Amino acid sequence: MYKKTRMQGFGAEVKRRIMIGTYALSAGYYDAYYKKASQVRLLIKRDFEEAFKKCDVILTPTTPTPAFKIGEKTDNPLQMYLSDIFTISTNLAGIPGISVPCGFTSGGLPIGVQFLAGHFEEGKLIQIASAYEKNAKIEKRRPKL
Repeated sequence: MYKKTRMQGFGAEVKRRIMIGTYALSAGYYDAYYKKASQVRLLIKRDFEEAFKKCDVILTPTTPTPAFKIGEKTDNPLQMYLSDIFTISTNLAGIPGISVPCGFTSGGLPIGVQFLAGHFEEGKLIQIASAYEKNAKIEKRRPKL
């Protein structure tokens, strides 16, 4: 069952990232990659802690571009990586984040925005995201194609 779920349940991009992570943790590469990455992660965490002393939430785009077709970027790992660049810092810092719809492209593709909050501020985050969704009324602004 384990082999089956990993073979069929994970897409090519997830498998690629698992392999890169495994390689970085292998003997001889721990200090060069993992240790340095852990140090950078701590700096990112501290930056967010400082930011949340001045504000309750941070609003960012969810992705740098609108949605792309399934399989469109599979031949370009860098483009795949960059498509989720705005969500990575949230994971590295260990803070909660939520993505909600905020509009549409002229072609009708949905665009998302994400709210980030400090450690253990999930309740506040959900309240703010919910209030935004109720007041923005995105579904009524969908373009007619």
